[in-house]
Amino acid sequence: MRKELVQIAQKLLRDLYRMKQGELLVITADTLSDEEVVKATESAAQQLGIKWATLWIKAPGGVAVAADKEIPRAAVAALLMQADAWAEYNKMWIYGSSAYNEVMKSNKKLRHMCLTGATGDLLAHCIGDIRYDALQLFGEKLADKVSHAGCMRMITEKGMDISFENVKGRPILKELGDAGKPGTSMLPGQIAWTPCIESVNGTLVFDGALAPVCGVPKEPVKITVKDGKAVEVSGGAEAEAYGRWLNSFGHKQMFGISHTGLGINPGAVLSGDILQDQRVWGSVTWAFGSIGGNLVPPDGVAGPSHSDCVALDATLLIDGKEFFRYGEVVDEAFTDLAQKVRERQ
Repeated sequence: MRKELVQIAQKLLRDLYRMKQGELLVITADTLSDEEVVKATESAAQQLGIKWATLWIKAPGGVAVAADKEIPRAAVAALLMQADAWAEYNKMWIYGSSAYNEVMKSNKKLRHMCLTGATGDLLAHCIGDIRYDALQLFGEKLADKVSHAGCMRMITEKGMDISFENVKGRPILKELGDAGKPGTSMLPGQIAWTPCIESVNGTLVFDGALAPVCGVPKEPVKITVKDGKAVEVSGGAEAEAYGRWLNSFGHKQMFGISHTGLGINPGAVLSGDILQDQRVWGSVTWAFGSIGGNLVPPDGVAGPSHSDCVALDATLLIDGKEFFRYGEVVDEAFTDLAQKVRERQ
């Protein structure tokens, strides 16, 4: 086990989860998870005086609700009901499943971070030497700007051109490295929200990971969206596989826009791992399928599964003014802070 990885895991538990001695950390993993990451987290907890328990399960064939039939729900719930913090390393994530919903509803103190499929390299890139003070300031300021935005447009050189309107007052998830409060957090470096779904029109082109179907496609996947619904999927072999996967559920919500997001982690690199790809600086994410109640309160929109897809080096226009240009911040009110975020510790 790498000493550096244990140190990063200590930073995760101490600085992001803000765990205290004597608290209980539950680590969940499946047969596709990175064992070295799990062991490093166990070692970090031990050194910090944190109690820990690890639950390994067989990786299900699907994620979220689609994994319900294969997740040992009673065992997962029984252990997590006692936890103060939950590090979810499952490659096929429990997040969004019935077991997850049961636990989060009942254990009001639980701090959960979805670190699905995290590898040692991912933790090194996205947590190891990130300046969280600057990242949090930048992310909070950007989220506030988005919350007041009316019309937005995203463009890439690969052919993406999508426009939409926001819904005032709808939540914006700020995934900025603070897992010290009850509820679910994600790997730091993204803000995400659900726009006015019916207003989303244009062309999406993805050259980052498409989860859970494939990693980085050899040929970009093009999706035509009309009034918030995917009406055509085209491209190479990965596009065909993705279209088949959407159709396999026989459910119209799988073709519906779920949310969008902006990647702002300066350490994230294109890897084929959706967790990291969504956070690559200057990337945008679009998702299809189920919508959580944390995005569209109070109950979200039910669907049999969920998919996240990433486009890199985006140009983002907020109410007609460029914020990102080919993935770089050009809004003068943000450029100095963006530079501080990209300085490493």
